[in-house]
Amino acid sequence: MICDTLQSMMIELTSTVSRMSDREKFDFRCGIRKAFRMRMTTTPKTRDTVTVELFSGHKIQGVVKAVYDSVSGKKFQVCSGDITVKVEEGQIILE
Repeated sequence: MICDTLQSMMIELTSTVSRMSDREKFDFRCGIRKAFRMRMTTTPKTRDTVTVELFSGHKIQGVVKAVYDSVSGKKFQVCSGDITVKVEEGQIILE
């Protein structure tokens, strides 16, 4: 699958996924989630300095203030100046 533009890649990906069985779709989603989680080699602790990549594409640097365990994985409260965000494990880039 060689695509010239991002739009053509998304069209090809959409058509490929629509032809998958339910089990293949489940495995595909698990693989995507695992790929995002693999960015981090160690789990940050409170008072660690981290860089957070927001869903908008912006990156902010801040300090981990709290770590929460949830059903879907760990969540982190990161403070950067006046901004406080709660993010998932896959959004954090360790310094």
